[in-house]
Amino acid sequence: MGGILTSLNTSYSGLQTHQAMVDTAGNNIANANDEFYSRQKVVTKPNASIDRGGYRIGTGVEAKSVVRAHDDFVFQRYSRSAQEKEFYQTQYDKLKETASLFPDLEGVGIYDDLQKYFDAWKNISTDVKDPAQKQLLIQATETLTQSIRSTHQNLTELQKKTSDELKLRINEINHLGEQIANINKQLNIKEIRNDLNQVNTLRDQRDKLEFQLKELIGGSVSKQTLKTDIGVGSHNADHGGRYIFSVGGGFNLIDGINFHPLETKESREGNGLNRVYFKSPVDITNFLVDGKIGGLIKIYSDGSDGTNPGKLQTYINMLNQFASSFVEATNSIYAQSATTSMESNRLNLSETQVLLESPYHIKQGSFDLLMYNTDGTEIGSKSITITATTTIGDIINQINTSTDDNGDQNSLNDVDDYFHASFDSKTGKFQITPKNQSNIFISLRDQGSNFAGALGLNRFFDGDNSYNIRINDEYLQDPTRLRPWAAPSSGNTDVANMMQQLQYDELSFQITKNSAQQMQLAEYYRLLGGKIATDTQEIKANLDTKNALYAAAKKEHESISQVSVDEEMVNLIKFQSGYAANAKVVSTIDKMIDTLLGIKQ
Repeated sequence: MGGILTSLNTSYSGLQTHQAMVDTAGNNIANANDEFYSRQKVVTKPNASIDRGGYRIGTGVEAKSVVRAHDDFVFQRYSRSAQEKEFYQTQYDKLKETASLFPDLEGVGIYDDLQKYFDAWKNISTDVKDPAQKQLLIQATETLTQSIRSTHQNLTELQKKTSDELKLRINEINHLGEQIANINKQLNIKEIRNDLNQVNTLRDQRDKLEFQLKELIGGSVSKQTLKTDIGVGSHNADHGGRYIFSVGGGFNLIDGINFHPLETKESREGNGLNRVYFKSPVDITNFLVDGKIGGLIKIYSDGSDGTNPGKLQTYINMLNQFASSFVEATNSIYAQSATTSMESNRLNLSETQVLLESPYHIKQGSFDLLMYNTDGTEIGSKSITITATTTIGDIINQINTSTDDNGDQNSLNDVDDYFHASFDSKTGKFQITPKNQSNIFISLRDQGSNFAGALGLNRFFDGDNSYNIRINDEYLQDPTRLRPWAAPSSGNTDVANMMQQLQYDELSFQITKNSAQQMQLAEYYRLLGGKIATDTQEIKANLDTKNALYAAAKKEHESISQVSVDEEMVNLIKFQSGYAANAKVVSTIDKMIDTLLGIKQ
């Protein structure tokens, strides 16, 4: 049976509960500008009623708990959209930086230097003996090769810088993951003690760290048990139980209170770029395809492990292909300029290695060795054939074998009578040298084999890619030694003419591993620039879409969890009125007690 003191306790419970409501609303207002603070609400239930003889009387209200307005499913969509946005934003930022390395639309860069280079060959064809024109050609060539090398260097530096950024981001991930594991430890203690207000704060902190972690590396979160509370809203949910954060499709970065840090190491293959390891030595780099980390890897990966190369490596490969085809085509033409001896680049092959199976772009076909006297008159020639099984030793035997090259029944005026071919395994160089000091000149005219261009025989360019392309040092030191002719005669301009014609010729470019495409030199360079622009626009289009999805997901999340100051101010008025009403009841009961005591006296 309850009495007047029970009635007093009923009002007192109302005072306590409304005080909690006021405190909670005030806390919401204080944290209104915190993006990851979830608004809280006091969940109440009536106290047990008492029997008054045939009817039951309520005994007040109880503050059951303080819960946060948080829908974990909506939050997961929000964080997922954030990691997708960050994935494309990272790539877009890097591609914009890449595009700045190709300023050809502004009248500068490789394309403009290439045109000036061909113009210099055109000018030299008007007077092959003019030393000033030769000097200008060398300067134009040096400018062009420097531009190509500089662009290659800038691309590789950006690639390395992107790789270094990944290492810094992995350190951030480890820091965030460790904090989440520590929060999980605290949650276990707080939930056992039923310290619900602290639990809400810790969960908000964990959500913030989890969101940042997903922006960086993506991943997914699983929790064993699902809890809902209709006191906040039937669509609002929160998870408890065992917390697992996994990345790369199944590597548990956080397992409850345990954290497993990631590690970065420079690859011993390829360009020495950073790789990511989980519980070393498990390399998970290729499994990280989300968030900023996924975007960085998509940009800088060099494909050394057999996977598809990243965008920067693709551009580097295309620039290398541009330089390689340019060098080989130029050297193939320049090999036709008659000289007293020929020497190749340092070659990485043996005398018995099949040429078509070597790393050099030699094809089945043939080439002609032509001999000239000092007047520029052709005095003999020999055709050398390359088949599917030809080796450098076979080439030497064909050149050195005594044959009647001129068909004049004279065995003393053929190529093998004046020149000798050899291969030095120590230096790795193939040579064609004169047998005596007679003033006989030799040149090489290719017939589809690419022998001279691939091996750098009698070359104009040194190098074989965009990293090491440069003019032959012989001409850099003495431009007057440049030979713009085929036959060594004053009026011959064949080489200069073929050089300027090269800009209109279709060359072979290796587009993919198993396919080549024929196109002009400038056209292929435009293809490279066009690919960068296309990739940038494609990423930008995806980024715009992801930004829109991110904004929608954020709005949905905020509609559930964000604090509305106006709504909380209305709640404060309502809770204050409830508090005042309960205080009035307490005052009334107090008067009743005074009356009761007066009757007793």
